[in-house]
Amino acid sequence: MSVCYLSLRLISGFPDAIGWDRLFRMNHQKKSSDRRLTLLLILVFGGVFFFPISAWWNYSQIQQAEENSNRLLNEEKWGAAEQAARNWTRRAPQNADAWLALAEAYRQQQKFEETAEALGQLSDSDPRILKTLALRTDLLLAELHDPEKSLETCRRILKIDPRVDRAWQRLIYINAMMLLRLEMVKQIRQAIKLQCEPPEAYVYLLLSDSLNFSNGAPLVNSWLTTHPENEDLEVARAIYIARSSIRQSMLLKESQLISGGDQSLITNCLKKYPQNCEVLAYFLEKSLDEGDLKRVAELLEHVPDNAEADSRFWRLKGRYLALHDQLDLAETSFQQALEWNPYDWRARLGLAEILRRKGAVKEATEMARIGNRGKLFSKKLMELQDPRSIDRDLLQEIGEYAHDCGDIDVETSIQRRLNMTPDT
Repeated sequence: MSVCYLSLRLISGFPDAIGWDRLFRMNHQKKSSDRRLTLLLILVFGGVFFFPISAWWNYSQIQQAEENSNRLLNEEKWGAAEQAARNWTRRAPQNADAWLALAEAYRQQQKFEETAEALGQLSDSDPRILKTLALRTDLLLAELHDPEKSLETCRRILKIDPRVDRAWQRLIYINAMMLLRLEMVKQIRQAIKLQCEPPEAYVYLLLSDSLNFSNGAPLVNSWLTTHPENEDLEVARAIYIARSSIRQSMLLKESQLISGGDQSLITNCLKKYPQNCEVLAYFLEKSLDEGDLKRVAELLEHVPDNAEADSRFWRLKGRYLALHDQLDLAETSFQQALEWNPYDWRARLGLAEILRRKGAVKEATEMARIGNRGKLFSKKLMELQDPRSIDRDLLQEIGEYAHDCGDIDVETSIQRRLNMTPDT
């Protein structure tokens, strides 16, 4: 009986075993909580001492890196200075002085690509950023032959300060050399509105439909070595060569000697880029001059929609329509050309001829007068040795021509310039 009773007590007491287990777990949880609290206190008090020590150590290392960099630069130990400056930039990546020190060390070793990269690391809020980016732009053009990064840097400058005339000058120059006419004209007119256009901008504006530079082929060819897949550069080089004198020759990247007037590169561009505006304009004008009207019609079919703002296509279409005696449509095309580019003297002469054929003699005479003036004036501008050497008399003449062409913005801007520089 007693054994059975004990067994019953053990069986009926099983819930007590569960209670003991719960008690054990509660006690274990209490000990775990105590350990976590202890660990937390250790971390808190450890951090109180560790972080100030760590900050002090990092600051001392930055100071040491700065001292080493400056000392090694003064001692002209460029390789060692580079290593010290690189260590400085790693420890203080937001420190402009560190990046400038690294840029100087690179420059002295003629590591121009690394120099440009370091110069670009300064914050836009740094007071030296505009001068630094101007140096970067010059380095990218003169040493690295990189017009794409030069354009990016100029845009960054103008985002910081839209009135930096040097950046506008570079933008206009690069796009002019690459024969990116519409972008160039857009930038010229933006700069004029901000009153920070370079003087040569007026020359580029008046010659926008007939840009050509004697140094265009070799310069663009050097840019192509950096960006061999750039369509605009490839096309510009081909056009410069096709228009060059036969007496000129140039060595291409592929060690191929090519003579001025060679048509192979531009012909290849037509196959490769059938909707490129510069290529199409070149062959349209060539075909019209040769009287190949069938090919003109074929080429006009390939003109893309984004060529609407390019006066050359309206003018060339006007010539084609006039040869087919479609006078009203030709007149509209020439007028559209002048809407987009009032300095297109060829379009003015074409429109004058249409007006004469339609009996509007007075209007035709005035249109021909302005067109002939533009023709002579364009020749004069193209003979300039340096577009930047524009003098007061020439500037005044441009202003008068702008008045004849109805370009009030340019006329006003030139008058402002003339008033700022009184006649001596």
